[in-house]
This record gives sequence, structure tokens and C-alpha cells, in this order.
Amino acid sequence: MKIKRTLIIIAGLTLGLYACKKDGSNLNPSSLVGKWNVVSDSTFVGVGVNNHPVDYHGQPGDYFDFRTDGHVYTKEGTAFDTLSYSIVSNTGIIIQSFGLTVNGVPETSNVTLTANNAVIDAPTFFTPGGAFGRKVTLSR
Repeated sequence: MKIKRTLIIIAGLTLGLYACKKDGSNLNPSSLVGKWNVVSDSTFVGVGVNNHPVDYHGQPGDYFDFRTDGHVYTKEGTAFDTLSYSIVSNTGIIIQSFGLTVNGVPETSNVTLTANNAVIDAPTFFTPGGAFGRKVTLSR
């Protein structure tokens, strides 16, 4: 009886530890702020039959630099851009020009975040004009 009780206690403690384990995808502004290297950036270009996926592989010096003022500065190849962003949940972010904007409301992108990697995945939509979506993989 004593062994059975001990096993139940150990099993309960083990389950409690795994249930409280923090996953790497909890998004907060301070975890995203800073300069990230571009690993890849996949999107769709063109309209109708000319719509096709384009995969960009990051080069040395490419970055996404998230600032505390709600702006992200990007450099991919020779293209520089400034976008606004807002974190809307512990796994969601809205970045200007990512995904589809319907009735003035931009789509929320899903973020998977660890200490050294971030994946920002805007939903892919298929329309008569073609596919629209974007997935950016970043590293520190």
C-alpha cells in the first residue's frame, strides 16, 4: 500500500511538472525586439495564371529589426522597408503588408518563437487572382 501511494505521488508530481512546462511560443514584445537575421522569406507574386511562389534565402546582412515603437525595419538584398507591427496575442502578430487585408483589417500572422528562432507565418489564401500569404524564418 505504501509503495502504491508513493508511485501515485511521483506520477502526480511528474504530470504536474510537464503540465506547467513553458513552451517556446509565448510571444511578448520584449522577446521579439531586436535584430534578427533572415533565413528565408517565402511569398507569392503575380496575378492569375502568373501567380507563383517565390522563396528568398537570406544573405549575410539581411535582417528584420523589431523596435519597441511598433516598427520593424527590414533589409533583404538591396530592398529596405519599414513596416508597423502589433502583437495581438501570445502567438499572434499583425505586420503591415503580411497576409491579406479584408475590409481594412489585416490578417493575424502566427508566430512560433524560441530564444534563437522565429517563424512568422501569415495565412495563405487562395483566390481567383492567385494565392496570397507569406512565411518568414528568422534567427539570432
